[in-house]
Amino acid sequence: MVMSLRSKQAAGQVAYASCGTPKRWVTGKVGEWLQGVDNEGAPIVYALAVDSSPFRTVISVEPAERLTVLINPDAPADSAKVQKAIKELASSYGGDCTYRVTISGSPPRGKGLGSSSIDVASALLAINDQRGLRISAPELFKLMCRVERSDYLFNPELIVAANPSDGSSSAVARAPRCLILAWDTDPTTAVNTEAVLYLDIARRSFSEEYHELSGMIQSGETDRLLRAATRSAELNNRVLPKIGFSTAQKLVNELQNVGLIAAHTGTILGFVLPEPIDRDLQRYIWDFVVDRYLATPMVFEISG
Repeated sequence: MVMSLRSKQAAGQVAYASCGTPKRWVTGKVGEWLQGVDNEGAPIVYALAVDSSPFRTVISVEPAERLTVLINPDAPADSAKVQKAIKELASSYGGDCTYRVTISGSPPRGKGLGSSSIDVASALLAINDQRGLRISAPELFKLMCRVERSDYLFNPELIVAANPSDGSSSAVARAPRCLILAWDTDPTTAVNTEAVLYLDIARRSFSEEYHELSGMIQSGETDRLLRAATRSAELNNRVLPKIGFSTAQKLVNELQNVGLIAAHTGTILGFVLPEPIDRDLQRYIWDFVVDRYLATPMVFEISG
């Protein structure tokens, strides 16, 4: 006979309370400061994680008789990755994996906004919190990378060098406080972020320059970081071209203290403005995106 959830709770087999109020766990990302390869040809990613995003992802996790995951209830997305990650968590750290998980406000897929990583990380953090497991963010990231190629999004105030293949990660510098005005260069296209092996191989021809750019990022100096991000976007455009890239590149070359950010396996481009924000410049870039790309910019922030 199958024991009901109420009976399990009465028997003490579910020792944690349900999540009465949905919570926000991971705000998200917009592209990468740099995505390339190291000297040995292994992938290296510096995700541009943010703490303010137009996509307000909210998650609730409750004990249930079986595992169910619903992402974006109004237009459900595939939940297989989240389910697999929850099962990996149970397998690695004990306990069951019987939850009812609901995720709302997850970003669009295949755009470089980290939707899958946001969903998986948020679910793992919520369960980690409920069960009092105290698993560190680097360990959770390793678990995520066993499920799929993932972004490190746990500490937006830091710039983290991560290998999405083996799950290793290392904080290298503090992220500058900045504002990002981004847009989708190709709304009709979605990039399959799991089919990126050919991109890693193509990037190997730039390995020496990626090594130099990584050093610029790890310096923690904002102007060097912006130059490195812009150059990484330029290199990436050779292997995964974006519509309207040259126009954005030209503007950045004309302006001072502005960087270009790209989703290296997506369709997003953005301009990075570090604090203190020049509001006249912000309005100028906003109007530029509206006029040249017929798109209303999405606003992301790192507030520190």
